[in-house]
Amino acid sequence: MKKTPIEYSINLTVNGIQITTELIGRHYLEKHSSYKSDDLILKLVLALDGHTFLLDSVINGVEYYVAYVQLGSTKQVYRIIWLFEGDNLEILGVINAYRRSKKKE
Repeated sequence: MKKTPIEYSINLTVNGIQITTELIGRHYLEKHSSYKSDDLILKLVLALDGHTFLLDSVINGVEYYVAYVQLGSTKQVYRIIWLFEGDNLEILGVINAYRRSKKKE
C-alpha cells in the first residue's frame, strides 16, 4: 500500500526561501520509516535553516538538493535529499535521509 506524504508546519529559510511546510515523501515513508522517526527528519530539516545549498541534480525537470548534517553529541552525519515545491516554493519535500559514516567535504 502506498503511503501518503506526511505534512508538518515549520518556519525556516533555506536558499533564501521562506519555508512554511515540510513534507516527508512517500519514498522515505515506504523504505525507511520503519527504523527512523519523523522527529529525526524534522531535526535534519531544521538544521538547514539559514543556509544556502547548491543544486545537486535535475531529474525529469525536478531539482534536487543534498546536505550533510551533523547531529548529536557524537556528531552523527546524515545525508538529506530534498526538493522545493509549492506556488512560492514554500514547501520543502524530503525525499530521503540516511546516516553516513563521515561528512563529505
